[in-house]
Amino acid sequence: MKKHQFKYFVSLTLCLLVFATSCNKDFEKVIPDSPDNDGNVTYRVPKVLYLIVDGARGTSVRDAGAPTLRTLIDSAVYTWTGLSDNTNYTDATNWTDMLTGVKKEKHNVLTEDFAGNKLENYPVIFERIKSLKPNFRIASFASSDVFKNKLTTGADVTESFGGNDDAVTSRLVEFVKTDTASLIVGQFGGVEKAGKASGFDNSFAPYKAAINKFDSQVGQVLASLKSRPTYNKENWLVIVTSNKGGQFTLPVEQDDKTLFSNTNVNTFTIIYNNKYNPTFIARPFLGNSYSGTAVRFKGEPEKIKAVVQGAATNSEFNFGPDADFTVSVKIKKGKTKNTSKGDYWYEWPSVLGKRNNSSWGQAGWNICLFYNGWRFFGAGGQDNSNGDEVGGLDFSGDTWHDLTFVVEKKADGRRYIRLYTDGVKGITNNGGGFEASPAKPHTNDRQLSGFPNYNNNDPLTVGFVGGDVNGDRGVINVQLAELKIWKTALSETVIKQYSCDPTMDQSHPAYDYLAGYWPMVDGSGTKIKDNGPFAADFVLEGPYNWEKFTDLMCSPSSTNLGVLVPKNSDIPSQILSWFNIPRQESWALDGRVWIAN
Repeated sequence: MKKHQFKYFVSLTLCLLVFATSCNKDFEKVIPDSPDNDGNVTYRVPKVLYLIVDGARGTSVRDAGAPTLRTLIDSAVYTWTGLSDNTNYTDATNWTDMLTGVKKEKHNVLTEDFAGNKLENYPVIFERIKSLKPNFRIASFASSDVFKNKLTTGADVTESFGGNDDAVTSRLVEFVKTDTASLIVGQFGGVEKAGKASGFDNSFAPYKAAINKFDSQVGQVLASLKSRPTYNKENWLVIVTSNKGGQFTLPVEQDDKTLFSNTNVNTFTIIYNNKYNPTFIARPFLGNSYSGTAVRFKGEPEKIKAVVQGAATNSEFNFGPDADFTVSVKIKKGKTKNTSKGDYWYEWPSVLGKRNNSSWGQAGWNICLFYNGWRFFGAGGQDNSNGDEVGGLDFSGDTWHDLTFVVEKKADGRRYIRLYTDGVKGITNNGGGFEASPAKPHTNDRQLSGFPNYNNNDPLTVGFVGGDVNGDRGVINVQLAELKIWKTALSETVIKQYSCDPTMDQSHPAYDYLAGYWPMVDGSGTKIKDNGPFAADFVLEGPYNWEKFTDLMCSPSSTNLGVLVPKNSDIPSQILSWFNIPRQESWALDGRVWIAN
């Protein structure tokens, strides 16, 4: 993002000095514009007012009226499309993100009772601040008794009010008038209470009224803050944000099937200072539109699949021990049967391959779903009887993505594999002489074990095959399209350029090397037609249906989207930055700073 100067710095030199001292290479920053100044700078004491409202959907807050918040955005960095945790919708998990600066994978607060938490290793920032500044005064006022009891360790003043937001407001109004605390936190639960009783959308009058009541409460607190005798000598950062959204079924035309259509995780964040110019953080680009009619392939008990007929035709897709080849397919994951690890978490089922059983030691190859990502799974040939499992990058569900792998023989006589997800190269599991993970993928080519030869007499198959699956998490629910197989190793440049295209024609630089091309959006019939040179049509089996779709293609993953808009775990890092408190490497914070002090 474009960087701007901060309003009240004297000169470019001073601005650069402050920026340098607050900058961390792991955190990009958004710095609002600065006005002209007359060179008279008075140091003002930094302070933070941090107000959290539970269950306030960002887009609902945007559209509810909310005059106080609307006034704040005239001097704020703000978004109506922030994100809370995308798999855990509990208050406890999201509060903990907002107070510790780390995600649930570290603090392990997964349930409302905080069972099994690791807060001793990842404490709230009150304790972090106190460890460096023992005299730093902190106060917290919570509607929720649980919030107060579990997440305010280290605060000098900590009070809760049994679910009474009015009492929280009155106490904050009284407290902020004169108290010397540098960090003041307020937590409100009324909006979520209204959402649970009626529904989480402005179409439900009680929910909209609760949002506007909270807005009025914010106005009362801010009026009291500005009445402080020392206000003009202080530099207040005011953060108003929601811990999460709430369940609401969007109209079809508003549901793009991305993370931003999950109403449970839609938050708003306003980071206000009276010296800021408005900086709006918009919803990012989410991919290209793609429409058609395709078969939905399902696992047990339907066992829907499509199979190429004839031994001679199938032999065209055996590439022996030496030939290079490339396979690319578009895929849209539906929810798995067992969603306990996430809606689109799969354990190992094949969706495409040339073998009739995707178990270890079975000669041939498959593309399989692999947790939130995918894998190439191949075996056969000299010293490759057990095969290779090579993981690809994670990708989101209910939108279309491109999966491509390239097998290539190099000058050393060995075969190597490359994996691309939406044109981005990456391997996510260990092996081949390097370590990798979904969080830290590797971009080296992976040397395959031994001297693989995937030839077999099995048919090329899309959809269900038996073999290596794990119960309900291995039951596929997918649509496939744009399957292409080339008898050559496509270059990275070509893959990046064409991976998100929804078509294929003679303008493609590797068109002459096609072994098969199945658009897979025929829309009807008993076959999926091959436009390639061997007319290797797939014949459908099982209780299949052709389903119309209009979705996005190549949408960013949840992890990538999480760095494009404010998220809950960003806020503690933001607060630390405001106070110029250095973030210790040992704290392992996950947050990004959006405003440089």
